[in-house]
Amino acid sequence: MSKTPAKEADCHSARSRRVPAEWERQSAVWMTWPCKPDWWASAREESLESFARLAAVISRYEKVKINCAEPSKNCAAGYSDSRDAAIRIGEAGGNIANVEFYDIPTNDVWCRDSGAVFALSCDNALLALDFKYNSWGGKFPPWELDDALAAKMAKAASAETVDCRKIVCEGGALEFDGEGALLTTECVILNKNRNPNISKAEAEFFLKEACGVSNVIWLRDGLFGDDTDGHIDNLARFTPSGKILAATCEPSNASHANLRENLEILKNTANSQGHPYEILELPVPSEPIIAKGYNGEDRILPASYANYLIVNGAVIMPAYMQKSDAIAAEILQGAFHGREIVPVDCRVFLMEGGAIHCLTQQEPASDK
Repeated sequence: MSKTPAKEADCHSARSRRVPAEWERQSAVWMTWPCKPDWWASAREESLESFARLAAVISRYEKVKINCAEPSKNCAAGYSDSRDAAIRIGEAGGNIANVEFYDIPTNDVWCRDSGAVFALSCDNALLALDFKYNSWGGKFPPWELDDALAAKMAKAASAETVDCRKIVCEGGALEFDGEGALLTTECVILNKNRNPNISKAEAEFFLKEACGVSNVIWLRDGLFGDDTDGHIDNLARFTPSGKILAATCEPSNASHANLRENLEILKNTANSQGHPYEILELPVPSEPIIAKGYNGEDRILPASYANYLIVNGAVIMPAYMQKSDAIAAEILQGAFHGREIVPVDCRVFLMEGGAIHCLTQQEPASDK
């Protein structure tokens, strides 16, 4: 159970908590299993295989905690429960001893966005930041179960819940360096479909207090066709060396203007020492990935190599079965020395708009 009741983010929070960088030591990675048969209905078996493959890879490095609501008596055929999930993960080469299932119902599978954002207190106890969630601006109802997910993950992880529900925010909109800097985007946090009555200054003040950061770096816009309106985990990521990986693309790409503007912002942003950040360009896939007949039309999907997950000892990289996969792997290897770069095919995930980072949420190691 939670150690104490939820409490409001307060004016001392910048000194009392921090969100660790993703490359710091972790105790687990959370996922949500695609239980319901109408999730990825057009590629059901492929989706289950892809989720099992991702969980299996993570389980070789650390514990995997999976939200997987057990079926009711009236459950539709095709429901995938924890027993089915365990079999599939084992067949994919996973370490089943490192997999735990939690009977937590959800509306969707994007654990990064609807789940808890884990932090550590000043005495290294585990905290769970609980932001209000409305399915990326009310796009995909219903979402009441997903809005309740953060608190349930907190309870399952024995973390203290920190009430951050003054604003609507998804975990994929927040990128931390663990040393007081936060990357985010105006197109998400300041979007009228999320927070219509908050100014940039007010949002920045609240994010600083809620997340325990001292510097917020704002990018403007996101990838073309991104249902999230522009999550940072498709655009820019911190690295252990203090450099920033930034998504870039060719002028022919529909995202070029947005990514070029973001790149200029990053190049003109100072780090905590007052020096400009060194920017490492991470080109998006060289070939567009198109969903044929998606909702009656062909749709360019928001593919990015920045949507990777860092785990203990490895970086799990989204792969799209293109020549550019090898280029991205080389760039990531240079940014994360000493970690194995593990590509995972994300084409099935991308059909629903996301990739590895969107589907996962790391739980930092705590001494408490």
